[in-house]
Order: sequence, then C-alpha cells, then structure tokens
Amino acid sequence: MQKDLNALIQGYEKFREKYFQEDNTSFSQLVQGGQKPKALMIACSDSRVDPALVMNCQPGDLFVIRNVANLVPPFENDHAYYHGTSAALEFGVCVLGIPHLILFGHTQCGGIQSLLEHSHEACGQESFLSKWMEIATAAHDAIVDYHQDAPLEEQVVLCGRYSLANSLQNLKTFPWVQERVAAGSLLLHAWNFDMKTGVLEAYDEVDHCFKAIG
Repeated sequence: MQKDLNALIQGYEKFREKYFQEDNTSFSQLVQGGQKPKALMIACSDSRVDPALVMNCQPGDLFVIRNVANLVPPFENDHAYYHGTSAALEFGVCVLGIPHLILFGHTQCGGIQSLLEHSHEACGQESFLSKWMEIATAAHDAIVDYHQDAPLEEQVVLCGRYSLANSLQNLKTFPWVQERVAAGSLLLHAWNFDMKTGVLEAYDEVDHCFKAIG
C-alpha cells in the first residue's frame, strides 16, 4: 500500500518539476487568466480512461465532470436532493460559457456491465449506485428487447452506446442548455472510446448511429 502512495508522491514531484520551474509560465498564466476550457466533458470515473490523456490535452483545456458510467440525469427542478453532476454542468455552461459539451463514453464500462448483470443492486435498497444507474434504464431495456441473445461483451458495448444517446436527450431537458443550443452558442456531442482499438466514434443524430472520428 505504501508503495502505491509513494508512486503518487513521486508523480507529484515530477509534475511540480515540469510545471512550476522558475522559467515555466504555463500555470502562472492559468492562475492569472482564469480557466477558459475549450470543452466540457462528462466522462466516466473509470480509472483506465482519462479524457485529458486520450485527447492529448494540457491543463486548462478541459472542464471534466466524472461519474459512474458518464450518465446525465434529466433536469429536475427540486431542492430535495443534491445534484452534483447537474451543478457542475450548470457551472460549465452558464458560468464559464463553454461552447462544446461532450459526452465521453467508453467500452468495457463497469457501471454499464453492472446494470446488465444487476450487480449494482448488491448493496440493497440503500445503494447510491443502484439509484444512480436508474438513469440508464432505457438503455438496459433496449438490450433486453433487441439484443438479449448477444454475448455479454457485445451487450455492454451496445448498452453503452444506447446510454450515451439517452444522456444526450437528457441534456436537452435543461432549459439553459436548450437556450444556448438554439442560439448556436453551445454544441452537443456524444463520443465513445474503444479501449481495445483506440478508435473514437461520434454519435450521428441524423443517422442514429456511431461513426469513427478521423
């Protein structure tokens, strides 16, 4: 355990050496100018998929919201619960005025697989995970209706894509997202990263399918 912690500390030391040398002004510019990210990404918490790494980004390029299975809940105008993802989304869109909002999914998603295997219910009725994964119910139902005979690995890939399309629709239920999309100041995207091949694909809302980027 201590070895893992030491590796993190060594990584920090290398980071500090790279970005906080006397002749390095990259972070001082970020401090002085504030954050002006190019895109807002809603990504998965999966430790293997870092959107900044996949996109070869520098500090300050991305405003990233990470949660289990990169889900977006529908807009809910209530004060009974804490809405972490929605609050971060509001900050990125309304406060920072970020022009691109990207849903960033990936294959082999543990959250999506838990949905199909019902393992997210392991903690019982008090499970935060089980309640959260209800957002992807429509994606789960699509697999049951149309792909029940497919191998589990294929079901996970397809369910992840269905979930991305569903979250894209949920984004459009937020009034301030609707307003900015209509005004042309905000563009919505749904991307899926294949962990085996490294291929990135984007959802085409006209053809209702994912197509490779590049």
